[in-house]
Amino acid sequence: MKNKKLLFILIPATLLLWGYIVYKIIITASGNEPVNKTIPNQIIFENNDIAIDTFSIYPNYRDPFMGEMAKKPIIKDNNQPKKPILITAWPTIVYSGAIKNQTSNKQLAIIQINGQSNIMKVGEKIGDIELLIIFPDSIEVKMGKEKRFVRK
Repeated sequence: MKNKKLLFILIPATLLLWGYIVYKIIITASGNEPVNKTIPNQIIFENNDIAIDTFSIYPNYRDPFMGEMAKKPIIKDNNQPKKPILITAWPTIVYSGAIKNQTSNKQLAIIQINGQSNIMKVGEKIGDIELLIIFPDSIEVKMGKEKRFVRK
C-alpha cells in the first residue's frame, strides 16, 4: 500500500517536470521567449565626447623564457641603396614525353625549348635550362636559381 501512495506522488511530479522542459524547448525554438528590455548596470553619458585611450608599453621586463631582459627592436635604415632585382623571362618549354631504356633504366625527355626539339637526360643543360627530374607526366627544370615544373 505504501508503494501505491508513492507512485501517485512521483508520476504527476515527473510529468510536471517533463512538461516544463518541453515547454521551455518549444518557447526557445519558436523565439517567443519574453525579452528583458532593461539592461542592468547601464551607463548613460551626458555629453557625447569620446576620450581616446593612449598608452605606451616599454619593453623593460625580463623575458620569461630566456631569463634575460627584453631587447629593444632593431630598426633598419631604409636609406640604404637597394640592389636591383633582375627578372629573366623563361623561354617556352613544352614536355612531349619520355623515352626509357629497358636494359639500363635510363630516361630521356623530349623537350621543346622555344620551338626547338631537344632530347635531354637528367643533369643535362641546354642554354640556361637544366633538366633536374623526369616524371611520367611532368619534368622539373631549373633556370638560374629558379625551379619550375612543366606538365605534358
